[in-house]
Amino acid sequence: MNKWIVSLALVFWVNGWLAAETLKVRHDHNPWGKCEGELVLSQEGVEYRQDEDKHHRKWRWVDIQSIDRKSSSRFSILTYEDQRWLFGADRHFNFTLLPDQEPLSEETFQFISAHLGKPVTDRIAKRAQTDYQVAAKHLHTFGGCEGTLYFGPEWISYETDHAQDARTWKRDRDVDSVWSLNRYQLEIHVFEENKRSFDKTRRFRFQLKEPLNEDYYDELRRQLLHGR
Repeated sequence: MNKWIVSLALVFWVNGWLAAETLKVRHDHNPWGKCEGELVLSQEGVEYRQDEDKHHRKWRWVDIQSIDRKSSSRFSILTYEDQRWLFGADRHFNFTLLPDQEPLSEETFQFISAHLGKPVTDRIAKRAQTDYQVAAKHLHTFGGCEGTLYFGPEWISYETDHAQDARTWKRDRDVDSVWSLNRYQLEIHVFEENKRSFDKTRRFRFQLKEPLNEDYYDELRRQLLHGR
């Protein structure tokens, strides 16, 4: 074989190996039980390594529907694998970083997001560059939680003390559209896992505590419509 081809293949193999990151995790079984192992993130995909073969998994990036970052130490992987006992519902794999493992860094999460190439769920609200902000109440099926919406050129985030409802959405990846019926109401339609399917948007309804800036809203709608 041509020495140049062999050398080039070796370079790609080494670079791929160096790019891999290993996380020490606990796999929380559904509906009960748990096991500990290693989650390896690489250019090719994600692999869960564990002593028992029945818990070992290996996914290419294309085989993963989405990632849900629940906190800096907890996240789940949504796959296309059917669960027969749940009438074919797609299967989640829930992971928690072990105590001696560093929290899931922003760089690692963005590495996952970039390789996945699909919408993700990020429950850690972060403020990057902020062009506009408004105090709001996120309306739940029953009741709601209070916080602040932040809007920037790349991100929309909702910051609240109700941790499970905090969100950060990348505008060109996660957000489909925004809608407002009046100055004190705003809906954000995003691609996030729901009971129907991932290709149907989930609606986040907000009651605004101050009038919506209509000029900003009109420009935001225009940019989302044209994919900016």
